[in-house]
Amino acid sequence: MVSNYSEKFNLSEQTIDAVSEICVQTLSEAGADKKDIIRIRLSLEEILGIWLASLKGAPVHVDCGQKFGRSFLKISVDGPVMDVWEDNEAFLLSSRMLSQAGLSFTYAYKDGKNCLICNPKKKKSSMGQLGLLLCAVFLAVVLGFVARLFPQIQTAALSVTQPLFDMILGALRAVSSPLVFLAVCCGIVGIGDLTVVGKIGKKLIVRMVAGTFILGSIMALAGCLLFPVAAKTGSEISGNFSEIYKMVLEIVPSDIISPFLNGNALQLVFLGICVGVALLILGERVSAAQNIMMQVNEVVQFLMGALGKTIPLFVFLSLFNLMLSDFGRGFSSLLKVFAIAIPGGFLLVLFYVLVGAARLKVNPILLMRKMLPACLIALTTASSAAALATNLETCVKELGIPKKVADFAIPLGQVLYMPGFVVGVFSLVLCMAEYYNVPITPQFLVMSVLTIGILAMAAPPIPGGALSVFTVLFAQLGIPDGAIALAVAVCAVLDFFMTSASIACLQVQVALAAHNVGMLDENKLKRGARHEGK
Repeated sequence: MVSNYSEKFNLSEQTIDAVSEICVQTLSEAGADKKDIIRIRLSLEEILGIWLASLKGAPVHVDCGQKFGRSFLKISVDGPVMDVWEDNEAFLLSSRMLSQAGLSFTYAYKDGKNCLICNPKKKKSSMGQLGLLLCAVFLAVVLGFVARLFPQIQTAALSVTQPLFDMILGALRAVSSPLVFLAVCCGIVGIGDLTVVGKIGKKLIVRMVAGTFILGSIMALAGCLLFPVAAKTGSEISGNFSEIYKMVLEIVPSDIISPFLNGNALQLVFLGICVGVALLILGERVSAAQNIMMQVNEVVQFLMGALGKTIPLFVFLSLFNLMLSDFGRGFSSLLKVFAIAIPGGFLLVLFYVLVGAARLKVNPILLMRKMLPACLIALTTASSAAALATNLETCVKELGIPKKVADFAIPLGQVLYMPGFVVGVFSLVLCMAEYYNVPITPQFLVMSVLTIGILAMAAPPIPGGALSVFTVLFAQLGIPDGAIALAVAVCAVLDFFMTSASIACLQVQVALAAHNVGMLDENKLKRGARHEGK
């Protein structure tokens, strides 16, 4: 892309076409996905078209280039505030969530200019995240076995790898607490006025939240069958429920700082909800505070994205250090996590498909075939954001979900609804508790349902997003910090399966919600079946 490019126009229909072409060229040279480019171009043209009605002839400035190796595109239009996200209900929900996924523009008003800003994603490595992770695992196992043969090398290697691992872990721990708080707070602010959502939105949110905690409860019951639960006497059971009641009361923190220092997940979420609801109620009176909160969230998510690039190195270090210690028992625990989580995720998706097919009266094989493209993208990238464009297209064109419903429900659902995360992380928590001899008691299981359910709605939909919650999760459940190394190694690989399962469940959930209120286009949904029958 041209390093320093700037051009000035006057806003007109011809200008919109010219700016659109510059946008396409900039995004193409930055290596953005073709589908992403189309969606961003359409969004840009629609926004400029709205501005044209009130700001015709106003100066338009187009700037593109690179800052610190990161591509950017900025369009500025002189005039009064024209925030389509606030003034146009069509943009209020979908555009903000799309921008968080890197598929749309963010808006700012500065120095008398309405600014649209886009930071195209860099070209992905040809090997891909999954390939890098597999290489990291292979190298860790091979080098670990070699190092064990030579005690002197083993000691020297640990003196190098352990401090490096601790440094990355410290950075992850520093970002994770504000990340959880901001994800909840900004998620509430980003939803806006629920009256815009309508009855389907409210029902869908309730279904998503309820489904998350019901699934967590099912996993807790499964844990009672697969793991030894500490037997308790009557007085101990009473004490357990007293502890649970005390834990619920302690959700309200005694001060604002301690939840961030201690990584208390429930208190962080409580603070996020309180601040988010307050900002939402006060509305325009605290618009500056809302913008600051959104901007800080962008900064923290950017930092988390940067840390996400170190995931293959982190996985290598954690597995390599494990190989140089008690690797036999550690690997048996790792295999047990996969043995529970992957079949559990498969059964979860199968259940959703069969229930969805029965209620929608469609062939389950056809339904699975239509859902497959978005699931495959999630499976190969471990990112629901990367699958967003395909997911939206599938829901509208293949499943018959109205566009206005899909544009709201899918971006929101990818943030709020992560059943695959619940299955994977619950399996991981149970295995880590067994590995580190943490008693699995009724209190532990109840706390796990609450904490994992809440964190499933707070984890950002980015590669490695699930990793950011382990520091607060294990602190809440009393699992030693040493478990984070194993958890990161497992979850980095398991994240691909968890994300794919979540995408599949979300598609069925939204289709069922649209069907229940009579908004589903059954002709589109069953079109493939009729074609196959010919």
